[in-house]
Amino acid sequence: MREEPAEPRPSSTVILLREELAGFSVLMLERHGSIAFPGAHVFPGGGVEPADADAPGAMLPSGQRWAAPGEGDRPPEAIVYWMAAVRELFEEVGVLLATADRRPLEGPLRADVVELRGRVQAGEPFGRVLAAAGLVPATDLLFYFARWITPVANPRRWDTRFLIGRMPRGQEAVVDGTETVSSAWFTPRAALAAYEAGAISLIPPTVRTLDDLARFGSIEQALDDARRRVVRAMRPEVVVEDGTPTIAYPDNTGGIDVPPRRLVLRDGRWRPVP
Repeated sequence: MREEPAEPRPSSTVILLREELAGFSVLMLERHGSIAFPGAHVFPGGGVEPADADAPGAMLPSGQRWAAPGEGDRPPEAIVYWMAAVRELFEEVGVLLATADRRPLEGPLRADVVELRGRVQAGEPFGRVLAAAGLVPATDLLFYFARWITPVANPRRWDTRFLIGRMPRGQEAVVDGTETVSSAWFTPRAALAAYEAGAISLIPPTVRTLDDLARFGSIEQALDDARRRVVRAMRPEVVVEDGTPTIAYPDNTGGIDVPPRRLVLRDGRWRPVP
Protein backbone atom coordinates (compact mmCIF):
# COMPACT_ATOMS: atom_id res chain seq x y z
CA MET A 1 0.00 0.00 0.00
CA ARG A 2 1.48 3.33 -1.09
CA GLU A 3 2.12 5.80 1.71
CA GLU A 4 0.92 9.38 1.43
CA PRO A 5 3.70 11.97 0.95
CA ALA A 6 4.83 13.79 4.06
CA GLU A 7 3.21 17.18 4.58
CA PRO A 8 5.72 19.99 3.87
CA ARG A 9 6.51 22.10 6.93
CA PRO A 10 6.37 25.89 6.32
CA SER A 11 9.78 27.49 6.82
CA SER A 12 11.77 30.60 5.97
CA THR A 13 15.41 31.23 5.20
CA VAL A 14 17.45 34.43 4.86
CA ILE A 15 19.96 35.12 2.11
CA LEU A 16 22.00 37.76 3.92
CA LEU A 17 24.36 39.78 1.71
CA ARG A 18 27.48 41.78 2.61
CA GLU A 19 29.33 44.14 0.31
CA GLU A 20 32.85 43.22 -0.77
CA LEU A 21 35.47 45.10 -2.78
CA ALA A 22 34.31 43.14 -5.80
CA GLY A 23 30.62 42.28 -5.62
CA PHE A 24 29.15 40.71 -2.50
CA SER A 25 29.27 37.69 -0.23
CA VAL A 26 26.52 35.65 1.40
CA LEU A 27 26.36 34.36 4.98
CA MET A 28 26.37 30.58 5.29
CA LEU A 29 26.12 28.43 8.41
CA GLU A 30 27.43 24.95 9.09
CA ARG A 31 24.66 22.86 10.60
CA HIS A 32 25.16 20.78 13.74
CA GLY A 33 25.25 17.05 13.12
CA SER A 34 22.13 16.30 15.17
CA ILE A 35 19.56 18.43 13.30
CA ALA A 36 18.12 18.74 9.80
CA PHE A 37 20.76 18.77 7.05
CA PRO A 38 23.62 17.73 9.37
CA GLY A 39 27.00 19.13 8.42
CA ALA A 40 25.64 21.08 5.45
CA HIS A 41 26.36 24.75 4.80
CA VAL A 42 23.01 26.53 4.56
CA PHE A 43 21.47 29.97 4.86
CA PRO A 44 20.07 30.96 8.29
CA GLY A 45 16.49 29.83 8.75
CA GLY A 46 14.05 27.32 10.13
CA GLY A 47 10.42 26.38 10.64
CA VAL A 48 7.58 28.85 11.08
CA GLU A 49 6.17 28.95 14.62
CA PRO A 50 2.61 29.90 15.65
CA ALA A 51 3.87 32.97 17.52
CA ASP A 52 5.34 34.36 14.28
CA ALA A 53 1.82 35.51 13.43
CA ASP A 54 2.09 37.97 16.34
CA ALA A 55 3.95 40.76 14.54
CA PRO A 56 3.35 44.17 16.17
CA GLY A 57 4.58 46.93 13.85
CA ALA A 58 6.03 44.57 11.26
CA MET A 59 5.51 45.42 7.59
CA LEU A 60 6.12 43.69 4.29
CA PRO A 61 8.53 45.34 1.83
CA SER A 62 7.14 48.23 -0.17
CA GLY A 63 7.57 47.83 -3.91
CA GLN A 64 7.53 44.03 -3.71
CA ARG A 65 5.56 42.43 -6.52
CA TRP A 66 3.14 39.71 -5.49
CA ALA A 67 1.47 36.81 -7.22
CA ALA A 68 -2.20 37.05 -8.12
CA PRO A 69 -4.72 35.85 -5.51
CA GLY A 70 -4.63 32.08 -5.26
CA GLU A 71 -1.25 31.81 -7.01
CA GLY A 72 1.17 32.54 -4.16
CA ASP A 73 1.89 34.39 -0.93
CA ARG A 74 0.29 37.80 -0.58
CA PRO A 75 -0.03 40.52 2.06
CA PRO A 76 -1.03 40.68 4.80
CA GLU A 77 -0.89 36.93 5.48
CA ALA A 78 2.68 36.62 4.17
CA ILE A 79 4.06 38.55 7.16
CA VAL A 80 4.32 35.31 9.17
CA TYR A 81 7.11 34.06 6.86
CA TRP A 82 9.02 37.32 7.12
CA MET A 83 8.72 37.24 10.91
CA ALA A 84 10.00 33.66 11.00
CA ALA A 85 12.98 34.68 8.87
CA VAL A 86 13.95 37.62 11.11
CA ARG A 87 13.44 35.54 14.26
CA GLU A 88 15.54 32.62 13.01
CA LEU A 89 18.31 34.99 11.96
CA PHE A 90 18.44 36.43 15.48
CA GLU A 91 18.25 33.04 17.17
CA GLU A 92 20.91 31.36 15.04
CA VAL A 93 23.52 34.06 14.52
CA GLY A 94 22.51 37.01 16.73
CA VAL A 95 21.92 39.35 13.79
CA LEU A 96 18.87 41.51 14.41
CA LEU A 97 16.94 43.22 11.63
CA ALA A 98 14.98 45.78 13.62
CA THR A 99 14.34 49.47 14.05
CA ALA A 100 14.35 51.72 17.10
CA ASP A 101 12.52 55.04 16.81
CA ARG A 102 12.07 54.17 13.11
CA ARG A 103 15.83 53.94 12.56
CA PRO A 104 17.52 50.65 11.57
CA LEU A 105 19.79 49.15 14.20
CA GLU A 106 23.39 49.67 13.13
CA GLY A 107 26.69 49.12 14.85
CA PRO A 108 27.32 46.54 17.56
CA LEU A 109 24.15 45.63 19.42
CA ARG A 110 23.77 46.99 22.95
CA ALA A 111 24.15 44.48 25.76
CA ASP A 112 20.46 44.67 26.65
CA VAL A 113 19.53 43.89 23.03
CA VAL A 114 21.97 40.98 22.89
CA GLU A 115 20.28 39.55 26.00
CA LEU A 116 16.96 39.38 24.14
CA ARG A 117 18.37 36.56 22.03
CA GLY A 118 18.34 34.13 24.95
CA ARG A 119 14.72 34.94 25.73
CA VAL A 120 13.66 34.29 22.13
CA GLN A 121 15.67 31.05 22.05
CA ALA A 122 13.86 30.01 25.25
CA GLY A 123 10.52 30.33 23.48
CA GLU A 124 9.24 33.82 24.31
CA PRO A 125 7.26 35.32 21.41
CA PHE A 126 9.73 37.21 19.23
CA GLY A 127 7.46 40.11 18.30
CA ARG A 128 6.44 40.75 21.90
CA VAL A 129 10.01 40.56 23.17
CA LEU A 130 11.06 43.21 20.66
CA ALA A 131 8.04 45.41 21.36
CA ALA A 132 8.78 45.42 25.10
CA ALA A 133 12.29 46.65 24.27
CA GLY A 134 11.00 49.43 22.01
CA LEU A 135 12.05 47.62 18.84
CA VAL A 136 10.14 46.78 15.67
CA PRO A 137 11.19 43.90 13.41
CA ALA A 138 12.51 45.31 10.11
CA THR A 139 10.75 42.70 8.00
CA ASP A 140 10.36 45.28 5.22
CA LEU A 141 14.11 45.07 4.54
CA LEU A 142 13.78 41.53 3.17
CA PHE A 143 12.56 40.80 -0.35
CA TYR A 144 11.07 37.65 -1.83
CA PHE A 145 13.61 35.60 -3.81
CA ALA A 146 12.23 32.07 -4.22
CA ARG A 147 9.94 29.44 -2.78
CA TRP A 148 10.73 25.74 -3.09
CA ILE A 149 8.81 22.71 -1.85
CA THR A 150 10.73 19.49 -1.20
CA PRO A 151 9.92 16.73 -3.73
CA VAL A 152 7.24 14.26 -2.63
CA ALA A 153 9.71 11.37 -2.49
CA ASN A 154 11.54 12.86 0.50
CA PRO A 155 10.53 11.55 3.95
CA ARG A 156 11.02 15.05 5.47
CA ARG A 157 9.62 17.91 3.44
CA TRP A 158 9.76 21.71 3.66
CA ASP A 159 7.88 24.55 2.02
CA THR A 160 10.56 27.22 2.23
CA ARG A 161 10.40 30.92 1.48
CA PHE A 162 13.81 32.34 0.51
CA LEU A 163 14.10 36.01 1.48
CA ILE A 164 17.03 38.28 0.67
CA GLY A 165 18.47 41.40 2.31
CA ARG A 166 21.56 43.28 3.49
CA MET A 167 23.66 42.53 6.53
CA PRO A 168 23.11 45.38 9.04
CA ARG A 169 26.15 47.64 9.19
CA GLY A 170 28.32 47.04 12.25
CA GLN A 171 26.68 43.80 13.40
CA GLU A 172 28.51 40.47 13.47
CA ALA A 173 27.29 36.92 13.11
CA VAL A 174 27.73 34.83 16.29
CA VAL A 175 26.54 31.23 15.93
CA ASP A 176 24.46 29.67 18.67
CA GLY A 177 26.66 26.56 18.98
CA THR A 178 23.66 24.23 19.07
CA GLU A 179 21.88 24.33 15.72
CA THR A 180 24.93 25.83 14.00
CA VAL A 181 28.61 25.27 14.72
CA SER A 182 30.25 27.87 12.46
CA SER A 183 29.55 30.64 9.98
CA ALA A 184 31.42 32.01 6.98
CA TRP A 185 30.97 34.55 4.22
CA PHE A 186 31.33 33.29 0.66
CA THR A 187 30.83 34.92 -2.69
CA PRO A 188 28.31 32.77 -4.57
CA ARG A 189 30.98 31.51 -6.96
CA ALA A 190 33.43 30.80 -4.13
CA ALA A 191 30.79 28.76 -2.28
CA LEU A 192 30.07 26.71 -5.39
CA ALA A 193 33.81 26.21 -5.95
CA ALA A 194 34.32 25.08 -2.34
CA TYR A 195 31.46 22.61 -2.80
CA GLU A 196 32.95 21.30 -6.05
CA ALA A 197 36.27 20.81 -4.26
CA GLY A 198 34.64 18.89 -1.42
CA ALA A 199 35.49 21.54 1.17
CA ILE A 200 31.86 22.12 2.16
CA SER A 201 28.58 20.24 1.83
CA LEU A 202 25.51 21.81 0.19
CA ILE A 203 21.95 20.64 -0.32
CA PRO A 204 20.35 21.07 -3.77
CA PRO A 205 18.19 24.18 -3.03
CA THR A 206 21.31 25.97 -1.77
CA VAL A 207 23.25 25.03 -4.91
CA ARG A 208 20.38 26.34 -7.04
CA THR A 209 20.18 29.60 -5.07
CA LEU A 210 23.93 30.23 -5.24
CA ASP A 211 23.81 29.56 -8.97
CA ASP A 212 21.06 32.19 -9.25
CA LEU A 213 22.97 34.72 -7.11
CA ALA A 214 26.14 34.31 -9.17
CA ARG A 215 24.42 36.17 -12.02
CA PHE A 216 24.47 39.46 -10.12
CA GLY A 217 27.41 41.84 -9.87
CA SER A 218 26.23 43.79 -6.82
CA ILE A 219 23.82 43.72 -3.88
CA GLU A 220 21.74 46.41 -5.58
CA GLN A 221 21.27 44.24 -8.66
CA ALA A 222 20.22 41.26 -6.55
CA LEU A 223 17.74 43.27 -4.46
CA ASP A 224 16.29 45.08 -7.47
CA ASP A 225 15.71 41.73 -9.14
CA ALA A 226 14.07 40.36 -5.98
CA ARG A 227 11.68 43.34 -5.78
CA ARG A 228 10.45 42.62 -9.29
CA ARG A 229 10.01 38.87 -8.78
CA VAL A 230 6.54 37.39 -8.64
CA VAL A 231 7.35 34.28 -6.62
CA ARG A 232 5.17 31.20 -6.81
CA ALA A 233 5.63 27.85 -5.10
CA MET A 234 7.45 25.27 -7.18
CA ARG A 235 8.39 21.68 -6.45
CA PRO A 236 11.62 20.49 -8.10
CA GLU A 237 11.23 17.14 -9.83
CA VAL A 238 13.79 14.37 -9.42
CA VAL A 239 14.30 12.19 -12.50
CA VAL A 240 16.99 9.92 -13.93
CA GLU A 241 18.34 10.97 -17.32
CA ASP A 242 20.70 8.53 -19.07
CA GLY A 243 21.43 6.97 -15.69
CA THR A 244 22.22 10.33 -14.05
CA PRO A 245 20.02 11.64 -11.19
CA THR A 246 18.73 15.05 -12.17
CA ILE A 247 16.70 17.71 -10.35
CA ALA A 248 14.76 20.09 -12.59
CA TYR A 249 14.28 23.56 -11.08
CA PRO A 250 11.70 25.53 -13.07
CA ASP A 251 11.63 29.29 -12.82
CA ASN A 252 9.23 30.29 -10.03
CA THR A 253 9.51 34.07 -10.34
CA GLY A 254 7.93 34.88 -13.69
CA GLY A 255 11.14 36.65 -14.74
CA ILE A 256 11.99 36.55 -18.43
CA ASP A 257 15.73 36.45 -17.65
CA VAL A 258 15.58 33.56 -15.16
CA PRO A 259 15.90 30.39 -17.23
CA PRO A 260 14.95 26.98 -15.84
CA ARG A 261 17.96 25.14 -14.46
CA ARG A 262 18.85 21.55 -13.71
CA LEU A 263 21.17 20.03 -11.15
CA VAL A 264 22.86 16.78 -12.11
CA LEU A 265 24.53 14.43 -9.63
CA ARG A 266 28.10 13.74 -10.74
CA ASP A 267 30.89 12.41 -8.53
CA GLY A 268 28.74 12.94 -5.45
CA ARG A 269 28.06 16.63 -6.19
CA TRP A 270 24.96 18.35 -7.52
CA ARG A 271 26.14 20.53 -10.39
CA PRO A 272 24.13 23.29 -12.17
CA VAL A 273 23.61 22.89 -15.89
CA PRO A 274 21.37 24.83 -18.34
